[in-house]
Amino acid sequence: MPSAYAAMAYKFNADVGVTYKYGSPASKSGVATLPERADVGTMSGIGSVYQLGREDSTNNMYVSIHAASVGVPTSGQSMENSVGWFQNSATDRRTFQQRPQLLWQQRRLLPTSIDDYVATGVLTKNDPADLPVCEHRGENAADSPATRLSLVCTQGSPTKPAKLYTVGTLTAQNRASTSFKLGFVPTAVTVTGGGEFALVSGWDVPNTKGQVAIVSLGSAPQDWKPGQARYDWWHGWMDMMHPGFPDQGNYVFMKVVGYVDLPADVKAPTGIAATTGVHPYTSMLKYDAAGQISNFQLLNSPMANNRAKMLPGGEDYERYAKGGVVVVVSKSEKKAAFIDLGPLFKYTNDMYLGSAASNLETQNVGLAATQWPYLLADKPQAMPVVVKTETLPKRPTAVWTTATRSYWSKDEQARISDYPFWRADPQYARAAIATEGGDLQLYSLGRYAAGVKPTTPAPTDIQPAGTVYGLGANITHLAAAKDYAGVSDPINDLILFTDRANRKWGWVRLVNSSDTASTGSVIRTMEDSRVDPIMVTMADNYSTKGNVLTVADYAGAGIANYRFGDVVYPDPSSGFCTSAGVCPTLTANGEFAGKLALPFKPFSVHSSNVP
Repeated sequence: MPSAYAAMAYKFNADVGVTYKYGSPASKSGVATLPERADVGTMSGIGSVYQLGREDSTNNMYVSIHAASVGVPTSGQSMENSVGWFQNSATDRRTFQQRPQLLWQQRRLLPTSIDDYVATGVLTKNDPADLPVCEHRGENAADSPATRLSLVCTQGSPTKPAKLYTVGTLTAQNRASTSFKLGFVPTAVTVTGGGEFALVSGWDVPNTKGQVAIVSLGSAPQDWKPGQARYDWWHGWMDMMHPGFPDQGNYVFMKVVGYVDLPADVKAPTGIAATTGVHPYTSMLKYDAAGQISNFQLLNSPMANNRAKMLPGGEDYERYAKGGVVVVVSKSEKKAAFIDLGPLFKYTNDMYLGSAASNLETQNVGLAATQWPYLLADKPQAMPVVVKTETLPKRPTAVWTTATRSYWSKDEQARISDYPFWRADPQYARAAIATEGGDLQLYSLGRYAAGVKPTTPAPTDIQPAGTVYGLGANITHLAAAKDYAGVSDPINDLILFTDRANRKWGWVRLVNSSDTASTGSVIRTMEDSRVDPIMVTMADNYSTKGNVLTVADYAGAGIANYRFGDVVYPDPSSGFCTSAGVCPTLTANGEFAGKLALPFKPFSVHSSNVP
């Protein structure tokens, strides 16, 4: 009923709304307690604590992983008590820090970007409309540029629009924000693989219908301001921002360009995932004239002068997405809707690259309807299209897609060991939807995961591909497994799942047997009595392999870290964690790595390498 729909819509930052989306708090007893690794020392001059190694300033391959989390305030309704950033883990001066703790550079939990949002009126401290209801940071291999920062949604109110804003890391924390239309309540957010678009599922409360908001994103170097010259920041575009086209994911621009109506039986979407089938590294690893690794964005700046390189036959034609697919699930309605992003990508790419005249139009970037990127209501040929709706056997609780596999992965080959021959090794893009009772429904995405070459998809491409049984009682989240020993392609072959009911999490390994058939199995689980886990995510394994998992402990109002594998330092001559087996976990099944108390009960957390 519309009245019940409206009543629930503005409660997603309250216990009742969290229970609606994620089920009841963990109550299982008799769960094992993993041992905690003790602190070894405190870093001189900065005060952060470390758990492995001994401080040695002569050997410092520094890496820091920063995270952001949002949740329900433990008291009151202050927005400032509902969002935080922190150091997830770090390698510093021949030590490893696996305990979550405040950034040593800031020593404050509240992100500094919040100060600016409050000062400029984007957010209000004590307005419940500005409480967060969803958060996401792109999950790919380490240091990929899809999103260098988190995107946070507010819940809004009947009289105040919901917002989308950024919370970054210490060195990638540009400010960007936008407002949704009044009455649109976000429920989940995701981002396309090159950081081109944010896709936000939500409830259109006045009209009692489900929608997906399309937000075009524009990136810039850190601390860049309008009117300033751009500088080489991780080899992104040097001429100007290009919203809707791949860049380095440090956003300074957001514009809601349209809303995709979901089918009448998908009024209450609760989860969303998307894939283009393009790895963010595709835009990287291009060598400049001096033989140094660069990106095609920098090498093709200014874009207007280098369009030919990105057109068919050009050297950089296969470095950006030609389409994509969004999967939206509705828990109450037992539905999954599949949205074709092909029209949006084709139109955007054609505007940038199709002609000198159309490219000139894209140089007039702004928030007005007459400025680029244009509103989809005025460009219906660009509107994403719902191509299929599936009825699920049970209520869906989480959704995931392969990160980098596309339709063209069907052509992949692998070398036969010790022979100069190749064998067919087809890979297929997949979606996985967790349902109540702990099953995983797999779907083939076919040509909708277009990758870097155009496709001509049809609704029949989207087919059930198999079921994985027995993950757990209440699967509340599916995340990318960014790295895993012995698995060469974990972000496509593994799914990190959270079983809230059993205080457990684990990994499912998928195996493609054909383009429309897959199998899978749970290869490992971990559990700990300390936590009420709503979401478990993995920190980047960048340089040093830390193998750290981060748990949003809702009832415990904190972030808990766990280590599931060996620490391996990248310098074998250092004598510190030189190889696998030298710095193992305290037990074969892992160890507790410490906890950071929060003034809120977290329901979302993501981290990434500090660029």
